[in-house]
Amino acid sequence: MKTLINIDNGKKVKILKISGGKNIRQHLQCLGIHIGDVVTLKKRSFLGGPVLLEINGYDVALGKGVASKIEVEEVE
Repeated sequence: MKTLINIDNGKKVKILKISGGKNIRQHLQCLGIHIGDVVTLKKRSFLGGPVLLEINGYDVALGKGVASKIEVEEVE
């Protein structure tokens, strides 16, 4: 399975699974990120920095640790 940190910049992906504990899932829900959402990966830092996503018309930055717990599949 691919996670957000394995996706190239500019790709659209569908969120399939969010691993981790209740706190991570709750934090992502507060940011508007849910299973089944289609997001665009705007920028992924090569040195382990944050991942910038576009979801529902706004940008969200996630740390590498959180992004590594979000399993996705590419969509057209």
